[in-house]
Amino acid sequence: MVKIYRTIRNNWKKSIFGAGVISYGINYGVNHYRMLQMMRAYCEEAIKYGDIPACSGQPRKITVVLNPAANKRKAKKLFEKYCAPILYLSGAYVSIVETEREGHAREIIEKIDPNTNAVVIAGGDGTLSETLTGLMRSRGELCHVPVGVLPLGQTNTVAGAIFGHTKKQDTIEWMAEASMAVVKGNTKPIDSFRIEILKNEDNGNNEAKPVYGIGKVEWGLGRELKRRSESLWYLGPLKKYASLVFPGAGLHTDTTAQHHSRGLITAKLRYTAPCKGCSACYNQRPDLMQTVSMTESKGSITSKWWNIISLKNRRAAQAHSGSRTDYNTIINEACSTVEEKVINTSDLCVTTASVDTDNVDEDTPHILLKIGPTVKSQGEIILHGMKLFKEENSTVVDKLKAKQIEIRPIATGEKDLLNVTENKEEMKEDCLSIDNEDYEVRPIKVTLLPNSVKFFCP
Repeated sequence: MVKIYRTIRNNWKKSIFGAGVISYGINYGVNHYRMLQMMRAYCEEAIKYGDIPACSGQPRKITVVLNPAANKRKAKKLFEKYCAPILYLSGAYVSIVETEREGHAREIIEKIDPNTNAVVIAGGDGTLSETLTGLMRSRGELCHVPVGVLPLGQTNTVAGAIFGHTKKQDTIEWMAEASMAVVKGNTKPIDSFRIEILKNEDNGNNEAKPVYGIGKVEWGLGRELKRRSESLWYLGPLKKYASLVFPGAGLHTDTTAQHHSRGLITAKLRYTAPCKGCSACYNQRPDLMQTVSMTESKGSITSKWWNIISLKNRRAAQAHSGSRTDYNTIINEACSTVEEKVINTSDLCVTTASVDTDNVDEDTPHILLKIGPTVKSQGEIILHGMKLFKEENSTVVDKLKAKQIEIRPIATGEKDLLNVTENKEEMKEDCLSIDNEDYEVRPIKVTLLPNSVKFFCP
């Protein structure tokens, strides 16, 4: 024992290095063993579902849209290691289609087999937005095909909201849990939004197709700082702090206090208040029309004499007849009232209750417009930037709830096309992001689509 102590004391540098290597090896081995045990448990559970005979005689058909370039080209490897085994063992027919370029997911989803029972998106928020846009353009805004999302991208806002994931939780377990949710088949409806380009007098004939999203529309300081930190990737964990100290040109700050600034965001807002459903908006709400049609169909089935004999069917008929709502008789004057407001800010964000935990309103579906502060100095950039990176609501100066919002930039209303920016690092024009995908700033209309997408959930 004395000899060992003397050796460690005489070679303390090597001893410290060796202890560090041994500690790392033990920690890696323990984590690897836990991961194998976790995957084994998920796979054994998936096999149980695979052993259940199919009711229709045919296995479920699942189409996976995989973005191999997501998460610095790690998405494909992660999918094959932690997601694919669970899907294959479930007994489903799994078809995997890989995207090859930007916008390819929209083209893929428009040509999928119409008999597909589920669409699984393996990627980040950008892949999810592209796939959802193609799905709603081709099959309507009330999406009947259940959608699963596997968190394989760098930003997984929607998946985090669905599964309640935090940054401290294990990402591998999150992937396995999301895959298992597809196998179990439990779904819940989630709000989405439609974004359309507002026409101007100069180019009134140009019609751009709408873009659909689930998470956020960001414009201003928060998005610019995130984009700047992505360009400073070589700084590792310091990239966020470096983007605050060296924010570069193009931030939306007060031009009198900051050089190379775009100036504050000045926009005219036109919005209508949220509505639960009334005669004015009933025809524009596919979710309400579906609810009534399902109630009528169930009521007609249970009204037949051979179904009325059953006590269970009688109770179901009474429940459906009592819960039916005739929206044509509901009058809500505020539903069609348009309000206007002019804002000056450095940051703007539109979000839904699907991804914002503070935006939960079970009675009235709505989208929430968050208006950020007016930044004037470098110190305020650092102060508010840190809060934005932590996603704190303390930077929000004002909030607006609406079912539809028109945002018209006062200084940039001369163009009418929503073009995806190809080179994100050398971006010169002002941009906003839809689910972390950058688009050029144009006058837009954001419309809420309540309960329009069914997502697989735990």
